Amino acid sequence: MLGAEVIQANSKDLETSLLQQLKEENPDTYVTLNEHDNDVNPRTHYEATGLEIVSALGNVDMVVMGAGSGGTMTGVAQRLKQQNPHCIVVAAEPDGSTKIRSDGKSHPFLVEEIGGKLTSSVLDLSLIDQIEMVTDKESFLMARELAKKEGLLCGGSSGTAMSAAIKAAKALNFGIGQRVVVILPDGIRNYMSTFVSDPWMEAQGFMEPPAHSMTWWNRPICDLNLPHSYPKLDRECTCRQALKAMRINKVSIAVIVDKNGHFVGVVSKNSLRNKATNPPQLPGQKCKELDFEDVITNVLDEDVFTLAVDDDSASPTIGLLSRMLDITPFVIIGNKTTDVDTEQEYFVPSSVVTGDDILDYIELTPDTRTDTGNKKKSLTT
Repeated sequence: MLGAEVIQANSKDLETSLLQQLKEENPDTYVTLNEHDNDVNPRTHYEATGLEIVSALGNVDMVVMGAGSGGTMTGVAQRLKQQNPHCIVVAAEPDGSTKIRSDGKSHPFLVEEIGGKLTSSVLDLSLIDQIEMVTDKESFLMARELAKKEGLLCGGSSGTAMSAAIKAAKALNFGIGQRVVVILPDGIRNYMSTFVSDPWMEAQGFMEPPAHSMTWWNRPICDLNLPHSYPKLDRECTCRQALKAMRINKVSIAVIVDKNGHFVGVVSKNSLRNKATNPPQLPGQKCKELDFEDVITNVLDEDVFTLAVDDDSASPTIGLLSRMLDITPFVIIGNKTTDVDTEQEYFVPSSVVTGDDILDYIELTPDTRTDTGNKKKSLTT
């Protein structure tokens, strides 16, 4: 690409290990910028971003931003507090992140590039005066609102920052004349297939699907007749075992669960084919071919959609399911359960739906049909 050698990694962990290996083998020729531990990161924002804000506005009463590496947070906060010691620094933290609010409840979230579980050496938590937690739904709806009403084509983390700013301004009774700076760190270009898309927002339960007059649209998903049985495999199984189970069941998808039957992920023949035919390769070395004896959790599909039949907020109808299948080849159907001791939520998969199932239902089901009995096929073990 543009004269550079591109090494494709199939996972974030593999990407990190490849980077470390390259650096160790070539200490004099390879440089890693390592923004999480490089003090040039916050210093640059102190000398540039923070100075630009002070030059334009003078004293700032409140600044709101998210933290990825924490460089922007630290550098800007230092500069603005140096200019005005009373400046309030507000951290916009995604709900589910414990990067800043360490006592928070950790769980997966969809907003990218900010938050997480681990802090970094460049993030100075002592500079933060207030933390505002923002959900994925709040973040993405705000990002869409900024584009629609303000013409600001921002990414999801920008929506997080703006939502946090509004929350903080209300909590602190900010009024006319007080200067609030909100840093919007990302643009909309990388999100055209996610929160910019109505079907994606509906699939996540952040928006209601549109109303339609088709007779099948509002019928419950339990009305579907699902003819295929998909293997449900333990997370410790190998790629070879997963492929064998898929062949036996004559399907191309296998659902992976833990010992309690809780959802871990999905592996498909197509994703395994992609990993087998596009292995990573370090300069001067042979490519690292897919090991079919490798544990299946190392090669799970990414961005898998699930739908809980007992989740009222997601309106589990065939109409919603059809919208989800506009953006994904399959959806995992199941139920939510909560551990009474830890209050941790889990998803228990029960079946798989593809676009073919929706089309067959529309073609083969008479409009006068009133029977909505449960005809789902369960996963095979």
